[in-house]
Amino acid sequence: MITVKAAGEWELDVLGVPYGGPSDRDSDGEFFDASTRLHDDKFPLPPIVYYHGYDPTSKKPQGQPEYIGKAVSREVRPDGVWYRVLLDKASDLAKRVWEAARKGVAVASSGSIQHLARVGRDGHILEWPVAELSIWDNDGTRPQANRHAVALPVLKMMYAAGGITLPDDIEPEPGAEGTGAQTQRPKAGKATETDDLNVKGQIAMSEEIQAAVAEALKAERERQKAEAEVAKAQEEAIAAAVKAEREQWEKDAAKSNRLPGGGDAPYVAKFGNISKFDNLDPVDNAALIDILSAAKSRGHSRAGVSLDAYRALAVKLGASKDDNLRGARQAMKMAGVPDEAIKANEMNQSTLASYGDEWVGVTYSNSLWERITQETPVVGRIPVVEVPQGSESVNIPLAGTPPTFYVTAQASAQGSNPGTITNTVITSKMGTGQASLSVKKLSGADIFTGELEEDSLIPWIPELRRNMQQEAGEVLEHIMIDGDTAAGATTNINDIGGTPAGTEAFMLFNGFRKSCLVTTTANSRDGGTLAITDFIETLKLMGLAGRNALDQTKVGFIVDLWTHWKALELAQVATRDVFSNPTIENGMLANIYGHDVIRTANMHRANQDATYGLKANTAGKIDLDTASNNTTGSILAVRWDQWRLGYKRRWTFETERHALADATVIVASSRVGMVQRDTEASAISYNLTV
Repeated sequence: MITVKAAGEWELDVLGVPYGGPSDRDSDGEFFDASTRLHDDKFPLPPIVYYHGYDPTSKKPQGQPEYIGKAVSREVRPDGVWYRVLLDKASDLAKRVWEAARKGVAVASSGSIQHLARVGRDGHILEWPVAELSIWDNDGTRPQANRHAVALPVLKMMYAAGGITLPDDIEPEPGAEGTGAQTQRPKAGKATETDDLNVKGQIAMSEEIQAAVAEALKAERERQKAEAEVAKAQEEAIAAAVKAEREQWEKDAAKSNRLPGGGDAPYVAKFGNISKFDNLDPVDNAALIDILSAAKSRGHSRAGVSLDAYRALAVKLGASKDDNLRGARQAMKMAGVPDEAIKANEMNQSTLASYGDEWVGVTYSNSLWERITQETPVVGRIPVVEVPQGSESVNIPLAGTPPTFYVTAQASAQGSNPGTITNTVITSKMGTGQASLSVKKLSGADIFTGELEEDSLIPWIPELRRNMQQEAGEVLEHIMIDGDTAAGATTNINDIGGTPAGTEAFMLFNGFRKSCLVTTTANSRDGGTLAITDFIETLKLMGLAGRNALDQTKVGFIVDLWTHWKALELAQVATRDVFSNPTIENGMLANIYGHDVIRTANMHRANQDATYGLKANTAGKIDLDTASNNTTGSILAVRWDQWRLGYKRRWTFETERHALADATVIVASSRVGMVQRDTEASAISYNLTV
């Protein structure tokens, strides 16, 4: 029976305690079952040792057992107790075990503490604290050794070498059974002369092992002694430095009624009391400050945000090298807050928080926006513009009809005025235009129960911010693909069978699908049965003969998940006939005809029906009233540089208290919009059979 199985990269599933029964005993005639007490409260995750500390070549005890990994979880299953083990890639013996596990020839054996193990006369193992778990490669000369009862000195050596703390209360009572030179293996019932240390399957304290243990313990004591001497010297040096500093402080204080000055404040004075913010990155820290500031201004938080929270943020910004935080560092500097906190006595200023509005908001708002636009595949490809302060929109210039070129004759005559030459070049005008990019508010909310105070919010704020970042990115991608502002009955492509409520996210602005399904219908086609040519035919819709799609770096495909899975079945895709570089990468369609392919769950996102979800109807639109009408997929081609994404407000937090529910609503909002610069900026093949 294989008790060790490869579970993942350098991970093993190990059956450390296999359940058996009277008819299913090990080679020692013993068996575990579900009633065996393993004392997992004392030893929840045992250390992982190679072959009970034996050398794989000499078969003799190693001077010090080698640890080849660690147990990370424990699970009781019908066939026994399994351990998930993470192997140490730096260990040569761990590599041997990993290769053996992949071949199915790795074995395992649990080890207990000799004086705590109990076995009944019928072979039923009653007590077995799993104090160590050994794994090794079974090459035929080292068969599975079943279980072992390890003497306490050996176990102490194992735990000391592994840097693991042994439970305090496992020492045997003086004079109790199971102690002394002739330690017996305790069993239920009366002990016999055969119950000594030489019982098969146990590690006896032979002279050879005793010598190895003694040598290892001696080396361990010497190491501990050396470490203690180093620690003592460090403590003495610190004490001397503190004493000298104190003496100097007292001298300065004696000369003046004020605190001594003239030098930098001690490190503790600069950075004290901010350790509780260590688990927050700068963006989380800034979000915490802004939420509590908003809550305090509305009377929802009694204490609001502390000065230490501002200090922690200043320290983190001063040390951060994140390019997304450059604007925050600049804003902090312009507000008079030093960006080199380690040199800044000003970190003690009580007025530090007074300048927070100038730089705290920039920290999380700008950084969130950058991360959302960079990490979302579709959003990150659209050029971004900022709507100027004092304006609700911005005009985006459009390129119109280009100038006309003519055959031109050589100039050969003078004009009527002296010194002039008759014109031969025929002039024409380049058409120009503009599109107005307007912004609307996009917001989401979360609820925080109980008191909205700093200490309670600190462990929760990273999850809030990360969830908001992920959801905001996905929703923004959905709007860019599916957006349609049509509010009338049976007119919105996301609710073609009914009337939108008007608050749906897709109502924010018009997106890629709206442009080709409604605005420029010539850029859409009924695809029918999905074929590889549907990708080419979609590109051909982008301008006369598809000329807007010629630049492969500026045009990409977006497909819903159903179309993506179906496309993987196409023979041309499977054999990579349509592109010299990999078409399928890690099992996903990545590139076709030289154009990137983006698969997304945010296309047709308004349709969340359990059976027909993320599909559209035969016209490429979504029917929310009759879900069964949505049975088809789509291929969308987008020219990225012919769209502009604009923002007026990146992100802000507001709070609202609901006393009857003992809860506070935290609202995150931004103001954003998008516009196309060209009517050929997108094209679609719809009604694809998926």
